[in-house]
Amino acid sequence: MTSHAAAGILAEQFAAQFRETLRPIRLIGREAEFPVVWPDGRAGDVLRVWTPLLEQNGFTPQYDDPETRTLIVALKGPDGTVEVEVGRATIEIVLGPYDDLWQLAQGSARMLRRVVAAVQAAGMRVLGFGIQPRTRGSPALMTPKRRYAPLLQAIGRPWLHFVTTASDQVQVDIARGELADAINVLNLMSGPLIALTANSSVYGGRAGRYLSGREGLLGALGEFRAGMTPFPFASIEEFVAYNCSYRCYVVPDREGFHVWNRPFNEYLLEHGPDLGAYLWHEHYIWNSARPRANNSTIEIRPVCQQPPEEPLAAAAMSLGLVEALTDAKALLQNFFPTDPWPVLRRYRTAAILHGLRAPEPVPGFLEGTLRIAENGLHGRGRGEETFLKPLWARLEHRMAPGERNRDLFRTGGIDALLRATVHSM
Repeated sequence: MTSHAAAGILAEQFAAQFRETLRPIRLIGREAEFPVVWPDGRAGDVLRVWTPLLEQNGFTPQYDDPETRTLIVALKGPDGTVEVEVGRATIEIVLGPYDDLWQLAQGSARMLRRVVAAVQAAGMRVLGFGIQPRTRGSPALMTPKRRYAPLLQAIGRPWLHFVTTASDQVQVDIARGELADAINVLNLMSGPLIALTANSSVYGGRAGRYLSGREGLLGALGEFRAGMTPFPFASIEEFVAYNCSYRCYVVPDREGFHVWNRPFNEYLLEHGPDLGAYLWHEHYIWNSARPRANNSTIEIRPVCQQPPEEPLAAAAMSLGLVEALTDAKALLQNFFPTDPWPVLRRYRTAAILHGLRAPEPVPGFLEGTLRIAENGLHGRGRGEETFLKPLWARLEHRMAPGERNRDLFRTGGIDALLRATVHSM
């Protein structure tokens, strides 16, 4: 069997994982990552938080190796799961799915209160910021999961950018027939999302070049492997074939994980269509919007963790755009009647650097995008459009939170940045 034929079978298997029709209301989940730091801003250690969290009751430990049970990597609780990320100084809270943003806000607040209490009990702090502001990424800061050492060996130093990053990823219900449009439209909209939410402007102990440091630094993984896709996909078959052309870093086997570092198409030639292996491979392709077969969602990725007082602003915009996918597609066609990809790729690069100070590719593009998201939320009939108010304010003042925080750091140092971004109970 040729790799092309195998990829076609894979695409059928992949698409079959997504529901054919939506539920009565489109559900939403959140994967919220937070830097954990010592009071002086140095990277903390999430592994020290497991004991105080377990003392609160209601949590069940999950192990990297269930047989030896030597490393706890997550705690499962009634409101969601608390995990340690690639970097041992980043804690992730996995929430949902919920019916609406109000429920998500309540669930996020409940879980975050428990996490903040445990982190403070361990002498550390939780930040509403998109990156470790003081400590540089290094192998010493990497969580000792079994897969991570082979990934570092396969990828090299760019992998270490994941050690210090903190995103606010959103998972939104998607139906099979929406997949191609969702991938295309939401990757194109990654520039406006970044411009409005950039909040990782201080890293490695200094004011950074990028306002969205997490997106700028992840560019080292490859121009298209992380970030916006290079072109649109007419079908899910094209999308899967595109992913199969990428190098597969690491392959799991009975003995653990070993470096592969060859195109996944070569794996298909040797092993045939294997959906499990494909899902493993495409987990390490970090496009700004990517479908998740395990729960039939579209994952929207390019957003930094948001300020403590505005935690769901990014989730609201993402949900609104998915709900108004047809209108968002029409808006893009109206603003960019020929080919939007090169224009919006350049805008995305500028937004990573300058946030809302980046010149819009067309006047009114950001306002139009926010209006589409607002209409999408309004159509759900639950008053969720109120969660967009912080983004409207940012647009009015042309200032993303990362710009404010970088200014605070320049005038008041790390202490001022921590005071502005720390979560309290």
